[in-house]
Amino acid sequence: MSETDDEEGRPTEKVGPKKTFSWKAFLRTPFGIGVTAFVVGAVLGVVGMLYFQNSQTIAKPQAPDVSVVYERIISQNELVTASERYNITAKATDANEFFNLFEIPFTENSFWYRYVGTIKVGVNLDDATFSQEGDTITVSLPSPYISSDTPDMDESGVLEENDNILNPVHAEDVVAFQAKCQEEGESEVAEGGIFDEARTNAEKDITNMFVAAFGDKYSIQFDWQQ
Repeated sequence: MSETDDEEGRPTEKVGPKKTFSWKAFLRTPFGIGVTAFVVGAVLGVVGMLYFQNSQTIAKPQAPDVSVVYERIISQNELVTASERYNITAKATDANEFFNLFEIPFTENSFWYRYVGTIKVGVNLDDATFSQEGDTITVSLPSPYISSDTPDMDESGVLEENDNILNPVHAEDVVAFQAKCQEEGESEVAEGGIFDEARTNAEKDITNMFVAAFGDKYSIQFDWQQ
């Protein structure tokens, strides 16, 4: 019986050694080399991207320069810092005169008038200047002024009128008396301290603008021009 025959005398196939997968052999092939290069490139790309993202520092917004903040302030042109509503009620009388020597009897007329208005006081920032020395900012401002005096015509008007056929009340008489009431109202409001209030509020508003930009870094001083 030959080595290729089984016990019954039938020929048998010769079986060689079993083949196994080898990474070393695979990596030596052109396809394996290509796959290896692709994987290595992909890994390096991902690692590089992550490193780049992590290495980027978040840019902190830089605090504006003092001059920039000041330019923003003066760009407002005017800073309204105080307002007050006033009410003037007065009587106007008039009579014809004889060559400005004496009043002609029975020619007098009169009317009661109420004038209501709102005065606003502001600071003209076009004339403002500033200087900086170390941590101290000095702001020079012009004196406050009356920026507007707006009548409330819904509340203003003639309350009582005593007309005279010999000397009737004319529209120009009422207009002239309105102007007189307005002047009187402005004087009363000014004597009441509205300009001091405007200075205080202007200093507070401007200081708050600098504090909003720089915190407590600077000391703000004010110099009021005469």
